Amino acid sequence: MPQLAIRPVVSAPLAGCCTILSIFGVVILVAFGAFYSRHVEALAGSTHDAKDPDAVARVCFYAAIVYAAFVAFCGCQYALVPSAPSQINLAAVHKLLKGGLA
Repeated sequence: MPQLAIRPVVSAPLAGCCTILSIFGVVILVAFGAFYSRHVEALAGSTHDAKDPDAVARVCFYAAIVYAAFVAFCGCQYALVPSAPSQINLAAVHKLLKGGLA
């Protein structure tokens, strides 16, 4: 069976940035959704605020789901990037130290 070669669509720094920002977006949107669903007076008590705080809460939760999809996509893209070897070649380090740094 041939091996499937999957390449990332975006670069590692872009995928990492997207993942971090999307996690932040999920947290903020879930917090706002929770506040609006509980009719917190600071968000839903003024005459200039939304008339239906429950509808605003639903929209915040839906937007958090979209951001969670970005977390999944960008996280997978970041995982596809080949990383540097995680093991140190101790023989090379010993040879370098024995021979000096010059």
